[in-house]
Amino acid sequence: MERPPDRRAEALDALDGGTFDALVVGGGINGAVSALALSAHGLRVALVERYDFGSGTSQESSCMVWGGFKYLESRDLRLVAGLCDSRNRLARAFPTRLAETRFLAALDHGAPFPPWFASLGAVTYWGLGRMATQPPRHRPTASIERLEPSVDTSMVRGGIEYSDYLLVDNDARFVSEMALQAVRHGAVIANRVDVVAAETGVGGWRVNLRDVLTERFFHCSATLVVNAAGPYVPDVGHLTGTATNHRLVFSKGIHLVVPRITDSGRILAFFDDDERLFYVLPMGERSVVGTTDTPVEDPDVSVTGEDRSFLLEQINARIDLPRPLTAADVIADRCGVRSLAVAPGGSAEGRDWTELSRRHAVEVDQTLGVVSILGGKLSDCLNVGDEVVEAVMSCGLEARAPVARWYGEPGRTARRRFNERASGLGLNQRVADDLWRRQGMRAFSALDLIDEDRTLGEPMGGLVPLTEAEVRVMADHERILEPEDFLRRRTMLSQVERDEELSGDEVVQRALGILGVSG
Repeated sequence: MERPPDRRAEALDALDGGTFDALVVGGGINGAVSALALSAHGLRVALVERYDFGSGTSQESSCMVWGGFKYLESRDLRLVAGLCDSRNRLARAFPTRLAETRFLAALDHGAPFPPWFASLGAVTYWGLGRMATQPPRHRPTASIERLEPSVDTSMVRGGIEYSDYLLVDNDARFVSEMALQAVRHGAVIANRVDVVAAETGVGGWRVNLRDVLTERFFHCSATLVVNAAGPYVPDVGHLTGTATNHRLVFSKGIHLVVPRITDSGRILAFFDDDERLFYVLPMGERSVVGTTDTPVEDPDVSVTGEDRSFLLEQINARIDLPRPLTAADVIADRCGVRSLAVAPGGSAEGRDWTELSRRHAVEVDQTLGVVSILGGKLSDCLNVGDEVVEAVMSCGLEARAPVARWYGEPGRTARRRFNERASGLGLNQRVADDLWRRQGMRAFSALDLIDEDRTLGEPMGGLVPLTEAEVRVMADHERILEPEDFLRRRTMLSQVERDEELSGDEVVQRALGILGVSG
């Protein structure tokens, strides 16, 4: 097999001494959507990420794309309506990557609202969402018991069922795909590149960079810097000599991956003992339980025994399984911080705490040429992209309107061509659908490989559901540099299988070998 070009090495060469309109620092959802929006608007863009794309908060979410049902409690209808519009916009643009999913909220005597009041809220939520989903339904206790036998209904007063969206794959993959889409518009992106210094002059910024893998130092120039470093926005601000009006506070959230609790495909919602919502979400053949919402000072967090015990206690009190879940049932965990933007003079104390996490702020220092993004969430990412384009234009850069929508999956014509060719090659329809969803236009490269060798179109087997053709395309394009990039972020393998199972699976090791990252 001919060795594919080293895309990352090409990107590093383009960065070294390169001149750009905007340098985006940070490869989470805010950085990825900024790079895509700016490059699609005709600007010369570079993006650097200290670790891997989507490796921070963006890989620790609930993988939900929602309008913030729980924020109805604060009566901020404008906020909820705006988030619902963002949700609908994403769902239309990514019809195969987002799936409308039913939520079933079981309300026990500890819930803050009676079922009838929650039903009114669900109808209001549906209306604020422009009725873009299936309508909500009141569910009496008997219906909940019939629909979801795993729910312990002994203390349940009733419930509601409504719709939001769930990522079909994982959050980190959605982010990396957005960054890779920026490449199609000419952006230069590189993971494991650190910003070590920055100084401004008449022509803009000179930024010193370090290749984390080789310790190679180099620099690039940019008219302005987009600070999309998530919880580390203040650190990048220190390098650029900029401060933001908003400040960040941090909320720690954890999820536990356990054996599948329900096979209905629904998301189960409960109120914990502190009247906070937590969920049971589907993830392949597993279930994800979470999340918590704990104020912390430091963005570097991990799951503690206390965290694990709390979630297990809460879920065991609300489900009816043959035996309670224990720490031994935990297959993997997810832990990260939400960066919450607090306005000048604002407070992060009391009831305002949970409202902060859904708001973002885009600040502009026109004098120095720095745009900073604070807070935000995946559901609202397209608004961030639009606002960043407006921000850089306020700094004097000329962005041109794209000829087509700057975000989203390829159009129907491309999909039809792919389906016709995949069918002609005898590709299984489900395999073809998965290939298209994950790879988009790169799926045609996989078909080229399958045309040469039909065996490459079969799932590899073992614990790897992908075809070898897709793994080869991933090796060519997706900047996979370490096993975790593939196992944790480009796929969900390390979330749904135990480490010892992965290390002992020959097909997993073969896939890592194709990717050139076997340990």
